[in-house]
Amino acid sequence: MKLITICFCLILGCLGFSQNGNKLSDRERLILAIDSTTITSEKVQRYADLAWEYINTQNDSALIYADKAFNLSKEKKYYLGQAIALETKGLYHEIVVGNYEKASTFYFEGIQICEKNKLSYSASIYHTLGVMFHTTDSYENALKYYKIAYDLAKKNNDLELQKKCLINMGSVNSSLENFEEAKKYMLESLEIDVRRELDYSTYANLGNLLTKQENFAEAMPFIEKATEISPDNPDSEINLYFLLNAKAKAHDSTNMKGVLKRAEAAINKVGIRDKSLLLRNMGDYYAFIGNYKKALAYRDAYIDVFEEIKEKQRDETVFELEAQYETEKKQRELDKKEAAEKLLFWILGSILVLFGFLVFFFLKNRRKNMQLSKQKKLLEATVDEKNALLKETHHRVKNSFQIVSSLLYLQSENIVDKEAKLAMKEAQNRVRSMVLIHQKLYSKEQLVGISTEEYFTDLTKDIFESHQFEENTIKYSLDVEPLVLDIETITPLGLILNELITNVLKHAFNPVSEKSEMQIRFKKKGEILQLQVEDNGVGMPLEIKESSFGIQLIKALAKKLKAKVVFSKGSLNGSLATIDIYRFNEL
Repeated sequence: MKLITICFCLILGCLGFSQNGNKLSDRERLILAIDSTTITSEKVQRYADLAWEYINTQNDSALIYADKAFNLSKEKKYYLGQAIALETKGLYHEIVVGNYEKASTFYFEGIQICEKNKLSYSASIYHTLGVMFHTTDSYENALKYYKIAYDLAKKNNDLELQKKCLINMGSVNSSLENFEEAKKYMLESLEIDVRRELDYSTYANLGNLLTKQENFAEAMPFIEKATEISPDNPDSEINLYFLLNAKAKAHDSTNMKGVLKRAEAAINKVGIRDKSLLLRNMGDYYAFIGNYKKALAYRDAYIDVFEEIKEKQRDETVFELEAQYETEKKQRELDKKEAAEKLLFWILGSILVLFGFLVFFFLKNRRKNMQLSKQKKLLEATVDEKNALLKETHHRVKNSFQIVSSLLYLQSENIVDKEAKLAMKEAQNRVRSMVLIHQKLYSKEQLVGISTEEYFTDLTKDIFESHQFEENTIKYSLDVEPLVLDIETITPLGLILNELITNVLKHAFNPVSEKSEMQIRFKKKGEILQLQVEDNGVGMPLEIKESSFGIQLIKALAKKLKAKVVFSKGSLNGSLATIDIYRFNEL
């Protein structure tokens, strides 16, 4: 009976009546409304928190929970929840997908809801927009949205957001080398008495900024604060590399015994990237004080950690290749090429700067010739190690492409349809043309260029060996001018040649006879390069299928090279493909 009474009372409550049968009072309705809003708020926040956890692990489930948060908020007319959910969707598209345009759309929708309903949360979304532009190096836009967020935070008396905006505006100005503006914003952030743990990062950045300006006297107190041991400063050991860097540049070795001990102890406690920074700066500091044995040991350890980082990156890349090799293949190629170019730029820049330093030091102080000689040997060893790393990078890129080729081969083995099997074979040939480039790069002394004569000969031979299965074989000849072209030129050029040769093998001769012939010519004519592929086959059709993937690929690659593509009847009474290339880099 007691249970029945409780259930009945709950039903009455749900219908809007009190236990005595009367309608709820205004006060009771207000309490229920507040309780309902609180429950909705907590549930939306749980969804948003789950979405953020999945964003951090690059998991698409983040979008499911962001949608749940938005739909619940819309159903309950909880406008703050809608804004939070839209911001979370934007974060997913920014961080996981990398679609900044779509991320911006969600951010601005969230801002619109906040402004329409007079919610102060718009300041937080403007700050998020600033962070997106900041991380993509669009500094002017980043400053614009940080400033809007800061003004709104001041209006709302949100001290924590004010502090974050000031720190980020300081960081952007530092990247733009507006050092005085950066310093002003950072110092202003230190005056806000909230989240004091953020100050230690600001101390480190201020010290580093002043070190860049060689204002060591002002920089040291900030860097020493950044390395202060405190429960609020979890990065005190990591920030030691700022202190080592400043001391080496200031030629100041005072009070460093304890710092070196802390740095040595921290090496095995910090993350792998912070470990690499500590090792590199330890090596630089010991080189400055003339302890070359230790300097070289720390430099060797830094190289080992650098290789470990690259190895992890390679493992992640291989995993992605196995999962999504078709859709992400081209992007990975570009990323690895950019990484190789950045590494080469860093090596050449380091050589120029350090060589200039050595020459200047030698002219100013001839009495230190022995010391300069030892430093030069150390630098030469470092350059050799970096060159070895660059070769290894090309080797690993080649291996990654080889995995793609193997995956395509395995997939083709399970395909029955002849056209699909042929398409897989063609895709495998395209990958092999890029494998050949990186194979030649890591096996030669020339690390940034490819010989056209050698590459075209090997590529043509490889294509013919993989395609000719008839009794009669197509004869071919090559007349290739020996030029050395960079990767950006030779890669699309090799793919175009692959498509033209494959097209001849597939369509020019039906059947293949003893007279079947193909000629490949490549010359430099004035300010352009010219590639010609000619055969004595059946000739080109009157209308070329523009929908053909091979034709579309040739045109897309030709656009990258600013090339003109012409198909015509050749002197052999077959087809002649002529590619005139206007954009190229000859080494």
